[in-house]
Amino acid sequence: MGPAVAGGNRRLPCGCWRDDGAGIAVCSGVGRAFYAPYVVSAALCGAEVVDMADHGGYGGTRFEQLDNNYKVWAAYQRAQLKKEKLWAAVVTDRPASSSDDKKSDPVVDAWDAMNEAALATTQMSVKLVHLNTVTSVDTAKEAWDALKVMFEARDNAQMLRLMDELSSLKNGGDEIIIKFASRAKMLRDELAMLGNPVDDNTLALRVLAGLPAEYGMLRTVLENKDAKLVMSDVTAQLLQVEQRSISFGASKPSGSVKSQAFAAAALKKPFDQNSVVCFYCNKK
Repeated sequence: MGPAVAGGNRRLPCGCWRDDGAGIAVCSGVGRAFYAPYVVSAALCGAEVVDMADHGGYGGTRFEQLDNNYKVWAAYQRAQLKKEKLWAAVVTDRPASSSDDKKSDPVVDAWDAMNEAALATTQMSVKLVHLNTVTSVDTAKEAWDALKVMFEARDNAQMLRLMDELSSLKNGGDEIIIKFASRAKMLRDELAMLGNPVDDNTLALRVLAGLPAEYGMLRTVLENKDAKLVMSDVTAQLLQVEQRSISFGASKPSGSVKSQAFAAAALKKPFDQNSVVCFYCNKK
């Protein structure tokens, strides 16, 4: 077992010791210090550990760092900053000092400390690709706004693409109803994640508009209903039509390959009476 460290009122066993303080992992039956801010000082015989939950640090379960899913990250990060009582640094500006330059203002000093902690928490919660965005600013509010603007621009472009796909949704005739309906629902789910939900009635109408001609009668009936459409009900009725169409196609006599080829050729060539040969004299 490695050297012990002091954590709170108890000494915890050190499960891993490295030369750098940032690499110290403090392991015990009751807790673990994951990050360098938890370790204030270290020596071969031990380390002084503080609870950063009391100093604006993170004391709970970590959530995934920001990569692409901004909306999920923003929800978790907002909750985390509120839990640490740092959210005010994101939604308020630095207060003006009420004292002269020679004296410190406790209100301003408190806001500066809160902003520093909130900015550090935000910087640690993003992946490397976004690190420059949040380290090139001075306040947590600027970091939050910079990320929001960047991802909103990306989401707007993606939203326009998805809306265009949904409005031009088509079934070429060889796609079964289950796959066609699932494709439409996937577009709706992606739009909902971007903050632009599509209601059931609109989705059902888009699916009906993209169907081939053999569904024309059912489409006319459903489109002229007084009540709003429910996507699950529309899908069920479309499946019934699809199954009847498959059953009807299977019951039709197909004939031989030669007869089908002859019929196809006959449709292409006009009938020529002068080409008819007499059965008895073999003359035209």
